[in-house]
Amino acid sequence: MTIELNTPSEIIIMLAKKIEVARIDKKITQKDFAKKAGMTYGSYRNFIDIQTISLENTISLMQTLGLYSELTSLVKVSEVKTIKELKQNNAAPKRVRTTVKDK
Repeated sequence: MTIELNTPSEIIIMLAKKIEVARIDKKITQKDFAKKAGMTYGSYRNFIDIQTISLENTISLMQTLGLYSELTSLVKVSEVKTIKELKQNNAAPKRVRTTVKDK
């Protein structure tokens, strides 16, 4: 069992800081950044100030900053290489039978 040390709110705050630092490093104004990401300046300010944002806008911001690889690592699905593996992965678990020995 893994113990999570951060609440969802804390994680959003960390994400907002990461995005804001990356934006500053790229020397992009908040208004230009919001526009490039396809969102309003007000929506971006809400994200920075009160940490409210949709998942779609979060993805847009990260893509705009070139942080796409960090997103894909979160949603990466393992690939099935053969039909046999696909069948094995989708097969219902088999029952294990035990025999009762005579006493």
